[in-house]
This record gives sequence, C-alpha cells and structure tokens, in this order.
Amino acid sequence: MSAPDTLATGSATATESSEAPGRLVVAWQHPIERSIQPVGFLTRTEDAFIFGYIRNALAVQGFPGLLGFDDLYRTYESSDLFPLFAQRAMDPRRPDYHRYVNSRLGLEGEPGPWEQIARSQGHREGDTIQLFPEPTVDGDEVRCLFLVHGMRHADKSPKTINGIETSATRDQIDAALERLEPGDELGIYPEPGNEKNPLAIVVTISPDRLVPVGWIPDLLVEDLQRLLDRAPITVTAEHVDRKSTRLNSS
Repeated sequence: MSAPDTLATGSATATESSEAPGRLVVAWQHPIERSIQPVGFLTRTEDAFIFGYIRNALAVQGFPGLLGFDDLYRTYESSDLFPLFAQRAMDPRRPDYHRYVNSRLGLEGEPGPWEQIARSQGHREGDTIQLFPEPTVDGDEVRCLFLVHGMRHADKSPKTINGIETSATRDQIDAALERLEPGDELGIYPEPGNEKNPLAIVVTISPDRLVPVGWIPDLLVEDLQRLLDRAPITVTAEHVDRKSTRLNSS
C-alpha cells in the first residue's frame, strides 16, 4: 500500500514546515520478513491525542495489533499521549535529556514528547513500530521529514548508482558525513539491483558524489519512484547526529 493511498483515508492538515506535524503515520515492521506497512494514524489536536487504525491494518499479514489498542475498529482518544508512544520520548528529568534532544534530535529548548517522537520517528532498537510524519504543505511544495535508513549497511556491497558501479568503505562514508552540514543537498537514485527491494532508492552524500550513505524508507519509495520522472525532488540534510550516525532529511 503506497503512502498516498494511506494518507487519503483522512484529510491532510497544512502546517508550517518548521512545526512538528499534527499527525503521524504509524507503521508496523514484520519481525521476520522486515516489510513495513502503515497500520494507523496518531493525531495531535489542541486538547487531545487520537489513534485509529486504517483499513490497511486488516490486510497486513501477521499483524497482532498494537499494545493497548486491541480493537481495530475503535477510535482511541486521550488527553495525554498514549503510553505506547510516550515511552519513546525521553523524560526531561534525565541528566542526558538536553544532550539527547539537542545533539541527537537537533531540537532546541525543551521539546515535549510529541516533538521528540515526530523527530526521532519513535525509533527504538529491535522494535517493530515506526512513526512517519505526515507530509506538510508549504505553498505549492509538499515536504516530508524522514530518517535515512540502513546507514550501517551502506558499505556492505557494491551498488549500481545512476548506471555506475560504486562502493565506499565505512571510513569513506564516515568522512563524508563528518563534512555534511544541515541544508546540504543529498542525492537520491533508484537501485533496481537491490536484492531486498527492487524499488529501493539509495541516498548519496550529494547529487554529484555517489558515496552511498543509506536508503529512503521503504514506506516512501513506491511514491517517490512514480514522482522521479514527473516532478523535481530535492532532498536536503536536516540534522546529522555524528555520534550515532543518524541522518534526518527532508
């Protein structure tokens, strides 16, 4: 199921691109097959948090439902962020809180749990849940923030990028990332030879330097593949966590 099909199940809300999104796509990753499918929406309003499954959740093989959300046909509402999602944010009382939100997430001040999970995309090692900010509308542009995936595996094997077979060592990739700054343009190229996903799109350190640093999340690649020949697509670095080698892009 493609991202636009999923997002079409509800109305999109236009927000300023600098703000945290008002709605997150909740996706579930199969623990064995590793495929990622959207299963619901998590929405923040002025006075409540709302979660509801989408129709695609009924078709995802092996999906057991999310903890605390047993009824796939119910809409859940709470004045506080649901525990399943709130536990993915760091408590501001922890001594490493500011280092985490400033250095790792690239946020300023004291962001709340919602701002944290929208930026980190709810990432927890070994978890099956991922959160993707809903694309935001800024004039005639549609923008989407995402984490570059698979950065630990970018040096594992040669890749054919833009018709050129290329490879990079871990040292070369780390050196390129060390020089990367917020606002720098990244390159994106289809990788039809990818064994795990023939629709894969590899991310390179720049449009001209074909040093692979990771991949576009699988949830987005089907739609991007359709857009690559139809509209200009620019991917820029939003934040680089040099300590853990995480890259937020938009």
